Amino acid sequence: MTQVSRFPLRKEIQERMFEVFLDSIALVKTREHVRKLLDDVLSPSERTMLAKRLSIALLLYKGSDQRAICSTLKVSLGTVNRVSAALQKGSGGYAMVLSAIMKNDGFREFIATLGEDFVDIFTSGRKYPNVRRALWESKMRRQKPF
Repeated sequence: MTQVSRFPLRKEIQERMFEVFLDSIALVKTREHVRKLLDDVLSPSERTMLAKRLSIALLLYKGSDQRAICSTLKVSLGTVNRVSAALQKGSGGYAMVLSAIMKNDGFREFIATLGEDFVDIFTSGRKYPNVRRALWESKMRRQKPF
């Protein structure tokens, strides 16, 4: 679990640090540069934690069951509830990113790269009829004949 020092910073220092952090993120333009920045700034567990939260938000946005999300992503119901509350009452950051993800043409390809467990969750009630077929074809191409 991520820990913060027990010695608090002055409010103005903390706010200025956060402003610099936000400005630094805003300067990054390419996916490769984002990856490099996040690799340097975040620990592996922090990256996983953030990726899970975004995945939870995406699954909730698509109407998935909270308990199914818990078992699939190996997260607690409390974590799912916190993300759900942020989606409903937050500042709109999740909604902004999720709507952009859903509009992205690469989303269908992203779904096809997931395992079979995720396909049902992501494609339920949506217009992705060829995802299962693409997943099966990809699996057959990777298999060796003998």
